[in-house]
Amino acid sequence: MRDTLFACMLLLTATGVATAQSGSCLDVGDEPHHKLVFQNADARVYLLELPRLASTISHCHSHPYVYIVAGSGTTSNTVEGRGTMSHDWSASETRVVHTPMQHVIRNESLNTHRELVIELLHNVSYDPLSGSYENDLFPSDLGSARPTWTVSFSLGAMTASKNQLAPGAELSVSNASRVLLAISDLELRKQTKGRPDELLQIAAEEAIVLPSGTGFTLVNASQRPANFILLEF
Repeated sequence: MRDTLFACMLLLTATGVATAQSGSCLDVGDEPHHKLVFQNADARVYLLELPRLASTISHCHSHPYVYIVAGSGTTSNTVEGRGTMSHDWSASETRVVHTPMQHVIRNESLNTHRELVIELLHNVSYDPLSGSYENDLFPSDLGSARPTWTVSFSLGAMTASKNQLAPGAELSVSNASRVLLAISDLELRKQTKGRPDELLQIAAEEAIVLPSGTGFTLVNASQRPANFILLEF
């Protein structure tokens, strides 16, 4: 009985500490290097921008999240109560974190580090067979083997596609809510039925929100391949 009472007291103490830590942890939305790009009932999308050798403030995510690295570089991740791990990134590498923890991200590169951080607010279940922290969520793409291709995955309410369009090639886009992340410099012609064409010029590593409610077609108007990621909710 005495041992049981002692165990209960330890559990209550640990729970109280965890609650206090959670309550005192800075939400990712209040971390100054994270800029809110898009929000709806299913997701919050942030653009993380870290100047060279800069660090975030220690912060927390309240939901599982996906992050997509916009360009090449190196970062370190320090999780509260654990060690620091560094990673070399290539553009468009994508990871999921099912159990968020308090952490600090540092840009170890001389160039600005940018990534999209997508908090999935519900309907995300952990599948141990569908990848891990070390695996890219996007299936293998065709690189230069084909001039135009698309690969995609779905998680919760989000479908993410990685696209390459040859000059003059086009991609049909649904009427869902959308965020576009440019992997290369883009010159896209947006064609909507019944409306004049619109030219979109988007710099590499820039993220924009595309208007929802109407489907349209994106055409690569440049003389070089167009590489970008499209998120649909």
